[in-house]
Amino acid sequence: MKAWVCYLKTNPHDHSVFEAKVRELKELTRAAGYSVVGQTVQLRFRPDSRYLLGRGKITELRDQMERSDADIAVFYDVLTSIQKHNITTTLAKEVIDRYDLTLRIFEMASSDRLSKLQIRLASLEKAIPYEKLQASLMFRRGREHPGPKSMGEYAYHNTVANLGKTRASVKGEIETRRAEKLAQLRKRKRLGLPTVCLAGYYNAGKTSLFNALTGLKREVKPTPFTTLASKYYKTGNPETPVLLVDTIGFAMDLDPRLIASFSLTLDDIRFADVVLLVVDISDEPVLMQLRIDTCLKELKSLGVNEGQLLIAANKVDRVSSTRIEESVATLKEKAGSCPIVLTSVKEGRGIGLLAEEIASRARDVTPKTLAAA
Repeated sequence: MKAWVCYLKTNPHDHSVFEAKVRELKELTRAAGYSVVGQTVQLRFRPDSRYLLGRGKITELRDQMERSDADIAVFYDVLTSIQKHNITTTLAKEVIDRYDLTLRIFEMASSDRLSKLQIRLASLEKAIPYEKLQASLMFRRGREHPGPKSMGEYAYHNTVANLGKTRASVKGEIETRRAEKLAQLRKRKRLGLPTVCLAGYYNAGKTSLFNALTGLKREVKPTPFTTLASKYYKTGNPETPVLLVDTIGFAMDLDPRLIASFSLTLDDIRFADVVLLVVDISDEPVLMQLRIDTCLKELKSLGVNEGQLLIAANKVDRVSSTRIEESVATLKEKAGSCPIVLTSVKEGRGIGLLAEEIASRARDVTPKTLAAA
């Protein structure tokens, strides 16, 4: 299927950040199985409440999509229900935003029950407001009213009610599983087994490093979000064993509802004793800074402090020594004084040093309590 990507630029002085975000949107769109045939970027000081982009720009987009035979419009910004309704009506094409796109990639990667539950919850959080709007619009247009021969409005309200019940059921199962997981975490704490969790942007090389540190051969794919369910492995030497955890990757500008839906998976980071932040320093400088900022912001929101942090500056085999120095300087500026280890799984560089640093941090760190749970 052919996709047309769309981005609203609100800062007239932004000459590079928006380009990096548009490139990432295209990357994610292709990862979801679409062929990108065009793009629309509009500069507006604020989003249009009805169409996000201006009404004229949406009309222009409709004509462009018709000429290119595009099947779907993909927006970087998360659309409100009314924006999605109005754009869909104007384009007469399928319309999704970054929230929907991310979920589609998640669905392609998910294989376990927990991942599917969390994806389902995130989908429902977005679908329910949209279905409520559809019911409201139908009532306002007067097309259907309650009565024995007028079932359209009833059908919409029925859909909303059923979605609400499904959401409550999914939330209930997730909370049950979360209680079980927290009990397991408490048991590990009592046993004195430090937990070291790998975190970072998607495709930074977390799973490759996890394999290098454990000797395992977990599947590594070039597509984003291949790790949705956390992977655990006890490693280290007998004197300083640790539980190493590989978990879901971060992404820029994710909707809080989507992040909240994966709270159970994020508990692995939230309650880790040490967090190994994996950074791909082969990214272009602007993109690398955006991704570091995203990771540090999310880690802070999860209660991770600088004293728990260890950074693996990964994929050093792909860049020059000058770029490595510049990237390390950026990391020090962004993340403070936490240790930074240069790594390359391809060359085996820094893996032993990283393992030693993990063991050292695990010995020295104050165990994280589960009081916040």
